[in-house]
Amino acid sequence: MTHSSDINIPELLEQILYFLAVEKSLYLALFVSRLWYRCGASFLWERIELKGNNLKYGHHFPDDYTYHKRDCTRCKRFIKLINEKHKPAYDLNTTHLEITFYHSLSDKKIRSIVEMFPNIVHLDFKDSIGFGDKSAESYPNLRYLNLWDAQAITDKGLCAIIGSCRKLEHLNISYCENISDKSLFAITENCRDLQEFHFAKARWITDKSISCIINSCPNLRNLDIACSKGDVKDASMLIQKCLSIEYLDFSGAMALWNDELIIAIIKGSPNLRHLEIDGNDITDKVTEALAHSCHKLEYLDLGCCDFVSEPSICNVIRSCLKLQHLNLSHCNITSTTIKEIARSCLSLKILDLEGCENISKKAMDQLNPNIHIENFDEDYCSDSESSSSETESESE
Repeated sequence: MTHSSDINIPELLEQILYFLAVEKSLYLALFVSRLWYRCGASFLWERIELKGNNLKYGHHFPDDYTYHKRDCTRCKRFIKLINEKHKPAYDLNTTHLEITFYHSLSDKKIRSIVEMFPNIVHLDFKDSIGFGDKSAESYPNLRYLNLWDAQAITDKGLCAIIGSCRKLEHLNISYCENISDKSLFAITENCRDLQEFHFAKARWITDKSISCIINSCPNLRNLDIACSKGDVKDASMLIQKCLSIEYLDFSGAMALWNDELIIAIIKGSPNLRHLEIDGNDITDKVTEALAHSCHKLEYLDLGCCDFVSEPSICNVIRSCLKLQHLNLSHCNITSTTIKEIARSCLSLKILDLEGCENISKKAMDQLNPNIHIENFDEDYCSDSESSSSETESESE
């Protein structure tokens, strides 16, 4: 006899619900009792979230990603349901579908899913690389689409999706290496309600396409072109108006030839809260624009920005008093910057100082003990206040 402690209640309930969902058995079960009738509540069937564990070489799982054996069972069971053409009882209630890191998801299976669940508004196929051009017949009411690393999709397929999904608010086409500027112009023509746009590791972008995205989507709050290639050097096409952008990721963007585009966006984004520009050859002009315009900034990553001077960094710290996360890894800073952080950044929670050597222990001791210091090697701490910049300030 099975002991009650050996029974996994969540898994048992999942198996029961899976059985009831097939062949309309759920409808009959609803009449067993009032409690059973609640199993038909639409909110129980709105979200389907399935996880795989396939990972492309060079990629990594998100920090908060967890995978268990039961996740594999759920995914295989769902795909079996699709393959056998069993239409589940909850098909009309499902609005949110996520199948991530599952490389066995073919284009044919995706088309079957599209046909089976007609009311989807949230579709997440992150790193499930089967999504291709033949899956382009999508949902007219779709608001969220994540095609992260969908290698099979091209401009033709994406333009077909964009043409039918004019209500999109969130679009992620990062690592889609077969997508070019052509798709970006289609996005600006059809998706005027776009609020988040991710195009990290873009094959090629230009100043014209970026300007079109910014100017055509007035509600755009999140823009990500990290590690993208291209030719972005002319900011003259940017309309001088107040933008809604709150999140901006330009880290390692090889498309940027100079500071002009970043400066133009910063000056037009007074509500900017999150900025990542690490790994770029920016100058003090960018940090000066930040200090002047972005007083709501909470997250700033200046890692490996070798051409930004310490006085300019200190100016940003003095001006952006709401900073909670600050990355200064491999920046040219001394104890002077640390003292400025101690004086001005009263809300700071995380400080990354990897590769920063010209800092004294006395300066570090002035920081709020509640600040989490990341990647700082105390072995490089100097015991004196003898950095060149401090010597200059003392002589003054």
